[in-house]
Amino acid sequence: MSIVALTFSVPAAVHAQSSVTLYGSIDESVAYYNNTGGHSLVAMQNGDNAATNWGLKGKEELGGGLNAIFTLESSFDITRGSLSGNRIFAHQATVGLADDSYGTLTMGRQFDPTVDLVQPITGDSFAGPAFTTPGDADNNDNSVWINSSIKYASPTYAGFQYELMYGFGGIAGNTTGGHSYGAAASYNNGGLTLATGYLFSKNDVNGNGAADLTQTNSVVPLFGATPLFGSRQIFQVAAQYVVGSLTANIRYSNAQYKPYMNYGAFNRTQKFNVGGAALQYQFNPALTGSLSYVYTRSSGASSATYNNFGVNGAYSLSKRTSLYASVAYSHASGTTFSEDGSAIVAAGGTVGDLAASSSTRSQVVAILGITHKF
Repeated sequence: MSIVALTFSVPAAVHAQSSVTLYGSIDESVAYYNNTGGHSLVAMQNGDNAATNWGLKGKEELGGGLNAIFTLESSFDITRGSLSGNRIFAHQATVGLADDSYGTLTMGRQFDPTVDLVQPITGDSFAGPAFTTPGDADNNDNSVWINSSIKYASPTYAGFQYELMYGFGGIAGNTTGGHSYGAAASYNNGGLTLATGYLFSKNDVNGNGAADLTQTNSVVPLFGATPLFGSRQIFQVAAQYVVGSLTANIRYSNAQYKPYMNYGAFNRTQKFNVGGAALQYQFNPALTGSLSYVYTRSSGASSATYNNFGVNGAYSLSKRTSLYASVAYSHASGTTFSEDGSAIVAAGGTVGDLAASSSTRSQVVAILGITHKF
């Protein structure tokens, strides 16, 4: 996300300065689905090509290359003018210290390390949720935030960087109850970038924990409002190569959902193996085009296969405003779970994590939208 600043500086000492930056993006579109939950749908929707949010970032120079920093970022739905998840700062809320030589330490509600280092070199970064895993089963589209967390990001050493995170469950008498932890690393050399990461999240008390785990479609176990008493672990690896105007990437992930109680059909670990590839080409300074393919295979109490294809084009009217169009197709075979995990049902086509799964094997979505960044 580019940040166009509304910035002011306040002298705090002879050697120190403070600054606060206002930034954000607004994304709105009109989408057509041939089938979502059993019906065709034409609707306006929010945040397809970029997240819709606004935020404040602040920095105070403490001397010797050390800075105090904070980020407050609020997600909202421009279609309804409503907050996301009924939280004022649902996207990020952190405070910490950053040092030129030793790295950055932040605390609060934030993305896990795989979102920071792995996701940016996958197809999701080209065109958002239409290019990601059905149901976002592996968090490739940033659908998980880690609450009550502490994260360390290293400086970049000759192209190499790593991050470590721990999320506190906050449960009295149970130091590991509801906790999360993760790590990721990336390496860049010229046009080549490699990245890998791991995330573990446990919701074992009242269906709650450091990570938010609910979903909205039938790809993952226990979607909708049903809480997961269990854990999720995700491993990801990705590679990207940029040569001239062409950017190409590939990725693989393995996600595992483990129930800590018997939900009926969802009575043992459900695994998702995901492979994806994407291409983006910069035709001229204003026009880009992207293609993607994602293959998803689930196994465990149910077994399903999803083949997803996406095409996207974006045209920049200025450095801050762009128009975009996306068409995506998903075809599913096999079985998945009912909403509460009590029964096995036929798997429906699911384009990314945009909407409810189709009641048939296939789903098609076409999107026209506009993004403005400030």
